[in-house]
Amino acid sequence: HVMPDSRLFLAGDVRANENPDLASLQTVFMREHNSVATRIQTTNPTWTDEEVYQAARQYVIAEVQAITYNEFLPSLLGRSAVGGYSGYDSRVDPSMANEFAAAAFRYGHSLLDGELPRLNNDGTPTSAGPITLQSAFFNTGVFNPSLPNHEGDIDPFLKAAATGTAQEVDLLVVDDVRNFLFGPPGAGGLDLASLNIQRGRDHGLADYNTVREAYGLARVRTFDQIPSDPAVQAKLRTLYGTVDNIDLWVGGLAETHAPGASVGPLFQRIIADQFTRLRAGDRHWYESIFKGDDLNRLRSTHLSDVIARNTSLTTLQRNVFFSTGGSGS
Repeated sequence: HVMPDSRLFLAGDVRANENPDLASLQTVFMREHNSVATRIQTTNPTWTDEEVYQAARQYVIAEVQAITYNEFLPSLLGRSAVGGYSGYDSRVDPSMANEFAAAAFRYGHSLLDGELPRLNNDGTPTSAGPITLQSAFFNTGVFNPSLPNHEGDIDPFLKAAATGTAQEVDLLVVDDVRNFLFGPPGAGGLDLASLNIQRGRDHGLADYNTVREAYGLARVRTFDQIPSDPAVQAKLRTLYGTVDNIDLWVGGLAETHAPGASVGPLFQRIIADQFTRLRAGDRHWYESIFKGDDLNRLRSTHLSDVIARNTSLTTLQRNVFFSTGGSGS
């Protein structure tokens, strides 16, 4: 990154600063942690700072788990892709699948928009207006708490993200991350799409068709069995020659979406398998740890609740993973 470390927000990973939407979500959950810690300290005045911290950390992790499985995954994969929780299973391996980490969960790079809107609480654009994605990488200067009406805070980015509609999951990736990723001003940058393809090869991923078979799907025999768009079929045929040569990331993005999902059948299966194993193989999973009112409260937590508690926003829809119809995300 080109910004000096002194200009970046401190977090567990420097990439918390990668773009304003990401930094905004990181900030929301940092504020949520501090709020939970204050509440715990009030009800347990004899606890040490470390005890308060660990209890707050456990609770916020539980909130993230609940939101991920109750809101995010159903919006991405469809409501029935990941089943209900049946308890901890010590036989389950929760480790990351190569296909998940190096291909399927990189579907989101296709969702990106080249513009980041900033909206007021009432949905109108802020006076500063939108910014381009390429100008936003590691640019903490977009935040200015001294501006009135929270215009320089995280609020406008979160309102716009909740209001807007992401780009389609397909083989298109915006120029901001094809030619300007992390590059210094005026000097270009990296190509995220080519990095994803090369990463898959470096990781030794099997080809698209072999992975389909490994995840219980039928092998495709012709290019017209992958996307419905004849133009995309022709490009894949020109590039790969045979369906058995297709890179996993490319083939997964090219698939026609599964019913009720934002991704195709293969990425749906890879992602669902990963998150199912993560939950079943986690002995600290929140539904095993929390009981009674705390568990009910966590199960009913929405991301919109967390945002509303920690910003000035009062007009968010209940489920912010579904757009209200604006542009950008």
